[in-house]
Amino acid sequence: MDERPLASLSPSPVAAPQCESCVGSGEYPTDYGLVDCPDCGGAGYLPTRHTLVEWRMRDIERANDAGLKVTAADVRWLLSEVRQARGALRGVVALSHDLPHDQSIATQLRMTAERALGEVASRPAPRVDEPPA
Repeated sequence: MDERPLASLSPSPVAAPQCESCVGSGEYPTDYGLVDCPDCGGAGYLPTRHTLVEWRMRDIERANDAGLKVTAADVRWLLSEVRQARGALRGVVALSHDLPHDQSIATQLRMTAERALGEVASRPAPRVDEPPA
């Protein structure tokens, strides 16, 4: 059995940048006492980019659902995220073209990325007993 303390099994704060809002303590002072830091969630270090993007998207979605106005800065940020994702998908398509065409994984990668980019009409995969069109 692993004898390491539980604290050593959690993500290492050395690998992630220290939160500047709480200076790595995970606590944030308010008029009502200390609370978990809103920027790092009480961890003391910043979460991954994926988590930060998801938090911001959820904040924008909640604000929109509550009838609050979405700001121009939020729209610009969302557009930049969409552009980055589309660029990454285009990279996947380009890489899948470099693989031999007889590999089914390359074809599946290419079709999935092209479908996400809207470059291919979405259609169901042919059945095994059907000849390809």
